[in-house]
Amino acid sequence: MTSQEPLYLIDGSAYIYRAYHAIGPLTNPGGLPTHAVYGFTTILLRVIREKSPRFLAVVFDAKGPNFRHQLYPQYKANRPTMPEDLSCQIPYIKEVVAAYNIPSLEREGFEADDLIAAAVRRLAGPEQPVVVVSGDKDLLQLVGDHVTLWDPMSDKVLDVEGVTGKYQVPPRQLLDYFALVGDSSDNVPGVPGVGPKTAARLIGSFGDLDQLYERIEEVTPPKLRGKLLVHRQEALLSRDLIRLADELEVPARPEDYAHAAPDQEKLRQLFQFLDFTRLIKSELSSEKLVADRFRLVTDPARLVELAQQWRGEATLVIDSETTSLDPLQADLVGISLCSGAPGEGAKREAWYLPIGHRADGKPVAGQLPLARVREILTPLLADSGTLKLGHNLKFDLQVLRRHGFPLEPPLADTMIASYLIDPSRRSHKLDDLAEELLQRRLTSFAEVTGGDKRPDAFAHVALEAAADYSCEDVVATLLLWEQLQPKLAELELTELFDRVEMVLLPILARMERIGIMVDRELLVELAEEFGRELARLEEKIQQLAGEPFNTNSPRQLEEILFDKLKLPRGRKTKGKTAYSTDIKELERLAAYHDLPATVIAQRNLSKLKSTYVDKLGTLISPSDGRIHTSFNQTVTATGRLSSSNPNLQNIPIRTPEGRRLRAAFIAAPGHLFLAADYSQIDLRVLAHYAQDPVLLEAFGRGEDIHTRTAAEIFRVNPAMVTPQMRRVAKTINFGIIYGMSAFGLAEQLHCSRKEAQTFIDRYFELYRGVREFMGSIVEQARRDGYVCTLLKRRRLLPEISAANKMRREFAERTAINTPIQGTAADIIKLAAIACDGELRAAGLKSEALLQIHDELIFEVPVQELEPVSELVRGAMEGVMELAVPLLVNLKSGPNLAEIEG
Repeated sequence: MTSQEPLYLIDGSAYIYRAYHAIGPLTNPGGLPTHAVYGFTTILLRVIREKSPRFLAVVFDAKGPNFRHQLYPQYKANRPTMPEDLSCQIPYIKEVVAAYNIPSLEREGFEADDLIAAAVRRLAGPEQPVVVVSGDKDLLQLVGDHVTLWDPMSDKVLDVEGVTGKYQVPPRQLLDYFALVGDSSDNVPGVPGVGPKTAARLIGSFGDLDQLYERIEEVTPPKLRGKLLVHRQEALLSRDLIRLADELEVPARPEDYAHAAPDQEKLRQLFQFLDFTRLIKSELSSEKLVADRFRLVTDPARLVELAQQWRGEATLVIDSETTSLDPLQADLVGISLCSGAPGEGAKREAWYLPIGHRADGKPVAGQLPLARVREILTPLLADSGTLKLGHNLKFDLQVLRRHGFPLEPPLADTMIASYLIDPSRRSHKLDDLAEELLQRRLTSFAEVTGGDKRPDAFAHVALEAAADYSCEDVVATLLLWEQLQPKLAELELTELFDRVEMVLLPILARMERIGIMVDRELLVELAEEFGRELARLEEKIQQLAGEPFNTNSPRQLEEILFDKLKLPRGRKTKGKTAYSTDIKELERLAAYHDLPATVIAQRNLSKLKSTYVDKLGTLISPSDGRIHTSFNQTVTATGRLSSSNPNLQNIPIRTPEGRRLRAAFIAAPGHLFLAADYSQIDLRVLAHYAQDPVLLEAFGRGEDIHTRTAAEIFRVNPAMVTPQMRRVAKTINFGIIYGMSAFGLAEQLHCSRKEAQTFIDRYFELYRGVREFMGSIVEQARRDGYVCTLLKRRRLLPEISAANKMRREFAERTAINTPIQGTAADIIKLAAIACDGELRAAGLKSEALLQIHDELIFEVPVQELEPVSELVRGAMEGVMELAVPLLVNLKSGPNLAEIEG
């Protein structure tokens, strides 16, 4: 059988390496490197999408030596062994090829080039064009009347004319040409001193290598003739090494290379494991949810009937459609609802209640009045017997409450459920979870709005389209809940979900709504002050450098530091093309010259100004003069909350500029801030886990743990411990929790590695139980594949037994740290819940505003300061019973700067 359709032969091994180097490191949630797999897959898909090949094969090098090593043991000897983070990806690359139902070729003792050459020899002809997909020059030997080479990464196609123009010899003479030139990358010797121009002239004149040596006396100049004679054996050997073994047996019919449709299920499982969310969306043909059970409700009487139907349901799923992603500014456009118990999601109808749709600047006819919808739904949303389920439910809760709807417990959020089950998952978005877990493709926002870029785009969507879109979301949420709820129970996470995360959710919503007041005038003053200081630092940097240069250019800074000032070079950049000027290197160099320290000061101040001072003013709400951050429950792997827009957890504390900025966050008139900070919470949790007698005794007696550690490692009486000694001990106490090595400790303390190791050894002499705990938790993680907090929050550690030492040791440090840091995160969440309950029960006006690491910050009317302080201390110190007492430090003041430290 013959075919006019080209056969595409992909040089798989070459593209594996090119993909590995072209893409920055990627890993799946379990820590498996995936960047080579991803890059290779995108190259493969480009061939498929652009060429739609009927006949296709991917060809791989076989593992181990090939016949060329027998000819020349030094063949490719200068190449480093395959990196471990690449070799572990090869099986998954082959699985991708197999899942796409693409034939593959591989033969022990031969390279991919040989198999490609064999296939070309057997198949290429007038009736069967062949396209070799590669960037490897050795394969240009195969280019002919019916064979071209295409490199999709550069999008270059080479035919006979193109090859001849590039090398000045036709493809049929390339073997002899390459034999003369050699190939340093493969350690093919060639003839030393014979470059491309000389080789092209020689082969052009003599035709091939054999003729060249038969007529060697005709070669001029004599010096060149001498080189050729001396290195004749190398030239002939090089030709044997470069010659492609095209006589191998390979499938000889075009139909042997036909590829069928991809195996969707295999691809889905593989892409889910590899965490290729984008490819899941683009490559897999997921079904849409059937819209024939989606209902648009425009009659209030029908809504009354539905409310009667929903009353008594175990679960009510709810989703709000709005004019904005800011829940504190968004207007309500519509509400979708779905009811049902787990197991009934696919059978249930869903309803959309349009409220705020507009067309041509006017409300669309046929919508439900907001007041009437609120009247009918309020009893349902306030019912304590019905679970209110949503995805990213905090957003809906805030929007609905702003519009007068209650949304009372019990609550359930599938986004948070997904996070608890797998906190390392890259995305907990509804669309992504529906694709991965339900194999359902949801309509995107861009699709339903037709790409409308207006902030209130959804308000302009037609009612029927809006109904289908919003009903999809609630049904998908219910279907997800059917999968996630039993998984929470299986992993013993139900109590953490119900009693911590879901109780905390409305508290965080309240904190976000209240916000924190900011002194706008002080921000303006700081912007001017920091601007002047940045100009002064810039001028000082130029003076210290002795010439003007762009301080934001790493290359120019490198030249100043190392070429002009002759400071000692350190690490190279990742690409090994320059010497690093990052913060660690600048801190090291600051001991030699004032310029690096000044650059550090300028960078820190510039970041503070751009990230906070300049931005905060734009975030102040005109309605209340406050900034409203967002608290995120599904971001960190340890369970700690994070905040965004703005991030109020990372404002520097120790620098004067950071303290000046903190002074701009002020309590309302007649109020003070109260900061309640857990004392050494991580170390107390460590003492509980380790059951170390010295730690237990020290905390039980109220000793200062850093002083106790300092006295031991410096071998002095506790009364003789200096502030500097205590700072060293504090670094060690907390560094041990994070698995700090002697090298890391030496860098932190600016001491020798030997001295740092002595400190660590003395630490473990004092706290023997800590060493035992660290060993046992790592062994447990190796056995179970995960670690847990005291509240059973878990973190998977698939790398704990990895062959790669760096990744294994990182997993071991994570195993030690997660139970401690994660339990501390659970405790501060419990504290926020307990304090909120106590404040509400006491009828006090004080409010929690922020949670920053191990600290809660309240805004307290002056007259409530004393009772609230007592209430908060009692609540926080009593949230969890550990083997050592929890201790809370309280401090009050008119701004954040005065309650720190």
